[in-house]
This record gives sequence, structure tokens and C-alpha cells, in this order.
Amino acid sequence: MKRNSGDGRSFSLQLTASFMACMGALLAFISISLMTPLSSLLEKNAFERTKETVLQSVSTANVFIDRLLSTLYFATTVLPDSMDSGAAGWVEQMQMIKKSDSDIISIALFHRDGTLLGAVGTGDVSLDTDEVASSEWFQKALAWGGTSTYFSSPFVQHIFSGQRTFVIRLARSAFYQKEDRLEQGVVLMDVSYASFSRLIEGVALGKSGYVYLLDRGGEIIAHPKLQLIYNGLHEENLDEINRLLIGQGRDKVDGRERVLIAATLNQTRWRLVGVAYLDELLVLHTAFVHILTVVLICALLLSLAVATMMSYRLMLPIRHVADAIGRVESGNLSEGIPETGFREVRAISESFNRMLRRIRALMDQIVQEQEIKRLYELNALQAQINPHFLYNTLDSIIWMEERGRGREAILMVSSLARLFRLSISRGRSEITVREELEQVRHYLIIQKMRFKNKFEYTITWDEAALEETTVKLIVQPMAENAINHAIDETQDEALHIAIHAGVTEEEVIFTIEDDGVGMPPEVVDRLLTAPAGKSGIGIKNVHERIRLTYGEPYGIQVRSVEDEGTCVTIRLPRRKKGDAV
Repeated sequence: MKRNSGDGRSFSLQLTASFMACMGALLAFISISLMTPLSSLLEKNAFERTKETVLQSVSTANVFIDRLLSTLYFATTVLPDSMDSGAAGWVEQMQMIKKSDSDIISIALFHRDGTLLGAVGTGDVSLDTDEVASSEWFQKALAWGGTSTYFSSPFVQHIFSGQRTFVIRLARSAFYQKEDRLEQGVVLMDVSYASFSRLIEGVALGKSGYVYLLDRGGEIIAHPKLQLIYNGLHEENLDEINRLLIGQGRDKVDGRERVLIAATLNQTRWRLVGVAYLDELLVLHTAFVHILTVVLICALLLSLAVATMMSYRLMLPIRHVADAIGRVESGNLSEGIPETGFREVRAISESFNRMLRRIRALMDQIVQEQEIKRLYELNALQAQINPHFLYNTLDSIIWMEERGRGREAILMVSSLARLFRLSISRGRSEITVREELEQVRHYLIIQKMRFKNKFEYTITWDEAALEETTVKLIVQPMAENAINHAIDETQDEALHIAIHAGVTEEEVIFTIEDDGVGMPPEVVDRLLTAPAGKSGIGIKNVHERIRLTYGEPYGIQVRSVEDEGTCVTIRLPRRKKGDAV
């Protein structure tokens, strides 16, 4: 008995050691396999988030500058056909523009010799004709002849007496008739420097990061630490930035490594530079390393405890278990293991017998599971909703609120709330045609606000169709595809999307038609047959959901002609609300 006991202890020790060796090797492999790619992924994501923030700031700045350029261009194109009677009418229009835009400090029109023809500002013009004619902004605007706009660096405005506002100056050539001659002049517009400073305020890259603006010459236009720079208490590595025309670079200031991201504004060729501190970007990476280390240590300790316990349990004879497994393998699920013998043997026998009973119960459930498989597939397909729409909509709401466009923001929030309320539909998988059209209407309201004048839409219906039922979220993905893929940035006219809900004696028919860029035949052929992910979530998802719900005769048809547009037809059986599927 003592010899048998000693052999048992030896077997337990060997089993524990073997188990720990395997677990140690496995954990080491997992840690090595996870650490490198996950660390790289975390670092890449941190950099990408920083880059996205910078590019969002660039987009905001481009929108602001485009608005200023549009205003200036308008000021050059609304000059009267003849200036013989003066510029009173032009001045009146400029006064209206200035009242409506608080960023504009002054607007003035000069003849090519520097003579003032009209001005909107505060006080009297304090510059003489020679001073205007010799100014850099005046000379360049004349030389460019209306093909480009002059942008100055920040300076103190001094054209109007009594004004000493910090401004950015825009100037552009303009032409008008006077005494049967075509005359050239220059329209000047001074814009508050504070409006440019607002473009970079509140943009945080990590805890300490920031963005700032450089002009074409590499000089600082706007900076959150501008006062510190003027006082010599802060420096920027402008040499490195000037070498970094676009993209990403690094430098080190005060012993801290920084990531530099530069992007160029469209019209001005100014550059917006983002500065982020590397240690702040990688704080999540450091935390991940610490957490992974703790998890691995805990896993190793847990493995040791499990190995010790299992080695004790496995000292007991397992031949009966092996025999029972053989019988189960041959298909005999009715015979279990006699629950006799030592306590450990009884425990194994009881566990194995419970497993057999569970297997038999699970086999009885197979038929029922096949019946509900269709429902699970429907739910899985319906759950594939693109999150980018929500992200972009929330970003647009924030942008509108920051720009004082509260009324538009309220409308977008209201439409978003209504859209998701209809999408949830109190857990129902089917809704009325009326609700489906209401849902896509709110979606189009939101997208139209985001895309401005890029598209128009109409929604029509047959009254008889409104109370028919449909699976939800089938029209909105089609409208989304039209917006995402049919808009051609080179077209002068806006995209038009026409949605109609109609009925026949046996079917409900939705049509979603656009006059966009269209698709070649080979692309149309792949839309409903490509593997998951090839045709996007929209068309393939909707087609499969309709087929799973109503059967093979129903679904989606797509017709498209390149450079003419696309028409998507959705066919469903007619069923009133409350009818069983």
C-alpha cells in the first residue's frame, strides 16, 4: 500500500510538472503573439485618431475660408455695369453683407490707381492714394487679374481711422464699366484675426497637444500659445515643419518626443500643423502592457492551481471512462458508467453520465433549433447597421452647435431621434410602409443637411400602400447607397433621388431611382451574388432579409446605366399589418 501511495504521488508530481510546462509554453506563445501586433495596432490607432483630428480641423478651416472667398467673389461680381454714377449701390450691398457676417471688419473698392471708390467700415479711410497703390496686396491683386486671391499674414488694420483691429487681409481684382471703358479695380476685405484663431481653439491632441496655422512662407498665423511665442517662452521647430510639406514627422522639445502632422488648406496653401506628445498617445499602449503582464501572471498561478487539482483527480483509474467513450463513439448513448467504486471514480462516472444525458437532451433540441435558425439569421442580418452614419451625424451636430447653427442642429437631432425610434420599432421586425417611408425621410433630412446641395429627393406613394407591412430598414440602405456611390463631385447639378411606394393586386413595390453616375453591367451583376462584404451591407443585406422572410420570388432588382443613373426595385407580397409571416 505504501509503494502504491508513493507511485501515486510521483505520478501526480509528474503530471503537474508536465501541465505547467505546457501552460507556460502556451502562455508565452500567446503573450508573444499578442504583444507585438496589439502594441503595433494600439500605436497605429493612436496616430490615426490624431491624424483624423487634424484633418477634421483642416476640413473646418477649408469650409470657413471657402465662405470668405465666396463673399469676396460676390463683392467683385455685383459691381454695376456702369460706375458713372458711383458705387452707392455696391456699398449698400456690402453693408448688408458686413451686417450679416461678424467676421468681416471692412470691405473697400479701389480704382487701379489707388483711388477709393467705395468702402464699408467704421470711420474714414486714412490711407492716401499713393499708399494704397504701392501696397503689396494691391499690386498682387492687380497682377493676378482676378485669377487668384491675395491672403496676408496677420497685421493691425489701419485703413479706417479709429480702427486698430488685428486682421487677415483678402484682396481680389475686379472689373467694371466707366465711360464706355472697361476699368480694373481691387476689392479689399479685412477679416477678424479672432475668427481664424477660433479654428484652432479647443482642438486637443491628447492632454497637451494642439494645432496651429502657418502661411505660405512658413510663418505662424494662429497659435494657441502665440503670446508665449512672442515673449520667447515657447518655440516651434519651424525648420522641421517647413521640410514636412505634408504627412507625419517627429521632433523632440524639452526632452519630450512629439508627433507632427501637417496638412495643407485648399485655397490659401496655408498649412495646419498638429502637435501631439508621444507619451500621451501611447498611454493606452503602456496600460495594455501592464494589464497583459498582470493577466499572464494570474493565468500562470491559476494554471498551477488547476494542474495540482487535476493531477490529483487523474490518479484514479480512467479505463471505464475510455470504454464508455468508445461506446459513445460507436453511437450507443444509452449505456452509462456504473456509479460505484472510490469517491473520485464515482465523481468521474457521475460527470460522464450527466454528459450523456445532456447530449441526449441536446439532440432532442436540434429540430427546435432548426426552426428558429431562420429567425436568428434575420436578426443577424438586420443588426448589420453601418455605425459611420451615426458618428458622422454626431460630428455634424457638434460642428453646427460650435458654429452657432443651433436651429439646424436641433432639426438634425430631432430627425436622428425619430430615425432611431422608427428603426427600433418596439422590437418589431415588420413595420408599415408608412413607417418605412417616414424613416427614410428623416434619414434623407439628416444627409441633406450634411451634404448641403449635393442632392435633392422626392418621396411619393400610393395611398393603398401605406398600411401594408414590410420588413424594416430596406429602403434606407438603398438611399444610402445612392448618396455614397451616385454623387459625382464633378457634376454641376445636384443628384436627385426619387422614392416611390406602390402596390399591385399581389405585391408591394418600392422604387429608389437616382440620376447619378450609374454602374457598368458587370458591377450590377455582382451586387446580389458577391460574397458577404463585396456588395456592401445595403443591397445584399436587404435582398437576403427579404428572401428569408417572404421566399424566393421576392427581393431586389437593379437596373443601371452609366452616366444616366440607377433604379432599384424592391418587391414584397401584400400583407396587412398583423398578418402572420
